[in-house]
Amino acid sequence: MVNKANSTSSTLNEARQRILDAALAEFSEKGYDGARVGSIAQRAEVNKALIYYYFRSKNELLLELLERFRKDRLQVRETLMQESDERDFPDRVARADVDYLFSRRDVLRVALMEDLKSPAQGGAFLEHWVSGLEEGRKVYEKQGYSFRYTPRVLTALFFYQLLPTVAFATLGEAFAKKTGIGLEQIRLEFLQLVRETTQRHYDTVFASSLKDAAPEATFFGSRKNKSERDLKAAPLHLQTSAEEKAALIAKYVVHGRVIKFPLKEKAKVVLLEYFSELFDVRKIYTEKQVNEMLRAVVDDYAKVRRYLVDYGYLGRRPDGSAYWSRV
Repeated sequence: MVNKANSTSSTLNEARQRILDAALAEFSEKGYDGARVGSIAQRAEVNKALIYYYFRSKNELLLELLERFRKDRLQVRETLMQESDERDFPDRVARADVDYLFSRRDVLRVALMEDLKSPAQGGAFLEHWVSGLEEGRKVYEKQGYSFRYTPRVLTALFFYQLLPTVAFATLGEAFAKKTGIGLEQIRLEFLQLVRETTQRHYDTVFASSLKDAAPEATFFGSRKNKSERDLKAAPLHLQTSAEEKAALIAKYVVHGRVIKFPLKEKAKVVLLEYFSELFDVRKIYTEKQVNEMLRAVVDDYAKVRRYLVDYGYLGRRPDGSAYWSRV
């Protein structure tokens, strides 16, 4: 006898995976700014309401792709831990990273392009690197490799180890085409350079951090997942399940535009949360820009703008000269 609950769950999981695959294809082809939720829905062969059932915004889709990337990368390292030889663990991790990052070069390119648009504060790529620091150290410690996250170690880890590998992953094919050198030859040369430097680098930078008088960075230790960070929680009686949110959005939003702004408080909160996802947390907006963005989706944009501020979704300077996302 078929278990209907399990069958439904499996179907939803398959749809969710199709959405993520479609989002990656859309981002890779058109870039983050050029990608549209409607196009992602067409690629995944689902309606937009189902996308919003799983993901509140286009930005959340990108974050989920990066989270999947981080977890898979950690799994690769944990697989290496099962091998008996612990003596060259840093070298094996570094070489495995070369092939893993190359296999995920599409999502890396999208994330890097977004970070480069906000060079002063970074974005999703840098955020996910930071979020994986503690897990990464635990993997090394289980293999007998200890170190502290001093400024020297963090600088080396990001600029000396990660970014060169990311450069190979994202630009290797273009480099091969431009130079006429075969991609596989470039890969082997890069792997050899990694082999020649990684263990020595661990000894001179990472292991020596245990004797370094510099304080250890602590900014990543207390970081929380997006769902736990400074999001404005609705009062208990106004909180809604994912299913309720999807139903309310489908009721009030047709073809990407609000047909009627709800009067009931619970529906209003859901719509305001929906509107808030239009705004990038990394950007500062003028009132004119806020109005233009809201006008595209709702008639009474001025009222919605005030609600977004009143309910804490947008911050605003007293003189109204600047707005920013608070979620």
